[in-house]
Amino acid sequence: MNKSATASRLFQRAALLWVIGFTLSAYGGVGRMAIMAASPVYLPPGPLKYVTHAIPALAGDHEAIVVMIGVALLLVACLHALLNGPRWWVATLIWLLYTNLMNNAWLAGSGGQHLMANVLFWSIFLAVPDERWQTLGFWIIRFQLLLAYVATGLHKLTGTYWIDGTAMGIAATDPAFGPAWLGSFPTLSHIATWAVLVFQLTFPVAVWFSALRLPWMAFGILFHLATALWMDIPEMGLAFIVCYSIWLSDHDFARLPWIARLTRSGRSMAG
Repeated sequence: MNKSATASRLFQRAALLWVIGFTLSAYGGVGRMAIMAASPVYLPPGPLKYVTHAIPALAGDHEAIVVMIGVALLLVACLHALLNGPRWWVATLIWLLYTNLMNNAWLAGSGGQHLMANVLFWSIFLAVPDERWQTLGFWIIRFQLLLAYVATGLHKLTGTYWIDGTAMGIAATDPAFGPAWLGSFPTLSHIATWAVLVFQLTFPVAVWFSALRLPWMAFGILFHLATALWMDIPEMGLAFIVCYSIWLSDHDFARLPWIARLTRSGRSMAG
């Protein structure tokens, strides 16, 4: 599979919309990050703390004001990139602001937030006007998604509940999650558990084949939407779905022309 300019544009647009939606929900007064923003932040050693943890490292007693300014700048930068196409310096600003806001509320973090911080960094390369740097960013983002699934799947194999098929049933009966009715159907919960495990372990292979890519993505979308609905981690499920877009090939866009049209609407984006 070669680098797809259409997939790059779709991913860039989807990632920006994710950041806007997540930022508005997290800092809108009801989100977890708004609650956790004042939590103590561990500063890593070395000079990078002034890059990735600049808010607590530099803001001091004015942290709340700096956070508000950071949120406003992040939203403006994302809207600018959506309307005008991403530039490398705007993409860099988006990554810096998002990463610092995320690290400032690390107690409320999720795997989806960290996945997005990673791919936003490599999105800077997609906005560089050089085909070699764009290709590098394109493939690293692709492999980052695969690595996330491999790590998650292998970690499940080290435990007991995913292997014996009870994990989904246990999670469903937890009052914090659901759906509770799944616990009343042990056979169904076993099948769901093993299906998710097989999906995560085989996705990194399936996406390389045209006949398997879209069916595996369809299952993944349903799975991640289910976690968003019942486990209250919508940002995580949607972050993975956003990353699916960069794995679409030109052949997939020919089969799904309505998705291709989304990348051509408005002004053309770089990539």
